Amino acid sequence: MVLSIVTVPFYITAIGSERYGVLAIAWLVLGYFGATDFGIGRAITQRISSMRSKEQAGTPAMMASAVWSALISMLGLGVVGALLVYGSTYWYFSGPFDVADALRVEIVAALWILAICNPAMAISGVLSGALVGLERFRLVSFVHVVSSSALILFPLMAAWTFGAAVSILILASLTARLLGAIVLAVGVWHAFLRGQAVAFSMEEFARLANFGAWIMVTSLVGPLMVYADRLVIGALLGAVAVAAYTIPFQVAIRTLMLPFAVVQALFPRFASDESEVSKERCRDYSVFVGQMFAPLAIGIICLSAPLLSLWLGDTLDVRSIMVAQIVMAGFWINSVASVTFAYIQARGNSRFTGLLHMVELPIYFGLLFLFGTRFGLAGYAAAFALRCALDCWVLAHKAGIANRSLVLRLLLPTLLVLASLVAGYSITDWLHLLGMAMLLSGLAIICGVAAMPDSIRARLRQLPLLRGRAGLILNLGRGFGF
Repeated sequence: MVLSIVTVPFYITAIGSERYGVLAIAWLVLGYFGATDFGIGRAITQRISSMRSKEQAGTPAMMASAVWSALISMLGLGVVGALLVYGSTYWYFSGPFDVADALRVEIVAALWILAICNPAMAISGVLSGALVGLERFRLVSFVHVVSSSALILFPLMAAWTFGAAVSILILASLTARLLGAIVLAVGVWHAFLRGQAVAFSMEEFARLANFGAWIMVTSLVGPLMVYADRLVIGALLGAVAVAAYTIPFQVAIRTLMLPFAVVQALFPRFASDESEVSKERCRDYSVFVGQMFAPLAIGIICLSAPLLSLWLGDTLDVRSIMVAQIVMAGFWINSVASVTFAYIQARGNSRFTGLLHMVELPIYFGLLFLFGTRFGLAGYAAAFALRCALDCWVLAHKAGIANRSLVLRLLLPTLLVLASLVAGYSITDWLHLLGMAMLLSGLAIICGVAAMPDSIRARLRQLPLLRGRAGLILNLGRGFGF
């Protein structure tokens, strides 16, 4: 996140806003189709996690067979993914994407690089999923840090060294992702495959494919809903507008590393716990994630204007300010929904999340055109936030946790996020904005301590960092709880 913030001005200087908009779309495609592993990555996480439960008690040989089955199947499925990458990107960049003709030719000529690396990206998702199933979070996080940092730095270094050709920028991005895949492969070899025979099981493949089919729907439709706004903006408003929208969006989405770190750790527990224990854990952590993320979201919303002005200076597109504020509110809602989303999938109901996204997609496109054509970039951001709210409401009901207690515990953070939107829009003096950010974020912290679920409060008191006075604050907060 720090690197993405620091490097944007250098990117604008080195390659210009239009090429940065193109690179942003290329990163979008790399992330979108890189996650298109036909659901096998999440399926292998669920499978390995369930094998670790008392009911199944899977042996190392069974786990190795499941991993081999997932990897071998991806070799064939990855070719299908490569064809999808090339066909869809060729249609978009040669047709609706609004860009200069010379640059369009350059983009189309580089699309084969994206396509041929899709199998490697899909296998990387399977490798990561297997390690998460064993709760090897340290290795997965290390690889994510290295590959994501390289994804930001490599294209910039390549632009300075070799020039700003689109093919060079994309090749540098892909090199960064492949670097992470190699490290993951070594980790999986040591965790699962060393000393085990290569064993492809049709039974395991069928199990993974059955679960993964609906994950695949989510993998295709879910990211499309996250990135559809930029595709529509690129077609209707052009590459410069994509850059103005993408810059604040990319910063906002990277803040989700905080709640998603919790969710990633929760997924294997949701799969291995007993039913009632898992549901209670989902309810508690939905509240906790919303409380934990609210102060940061509020601070960014209030301070979007001064921070973006300080960061980008004269290159700032003023439309980016409101985009940052609205999108950040949407991501706060999305952080709460991510817990119930993981819970539903981990309990084996990937079908529901796939169907939900299929139903939401046309609704979302309708919102994008309705709000975008009337309110410009801020309208696209508002459509995104509304879609996040709809997603959160439906998932909470499906998970069976939408009750009065949940609403009360999240009501005050919701009101404070809305208040920060009003403050960020109406206040122009940066000192007043700073004061409002401190006030609203402070209130969010107080509300979070007061309404924190007792189970999480007890776990936090066990952490060395929160012992002593911090633990006393947690205990005092309990007296004001709902």
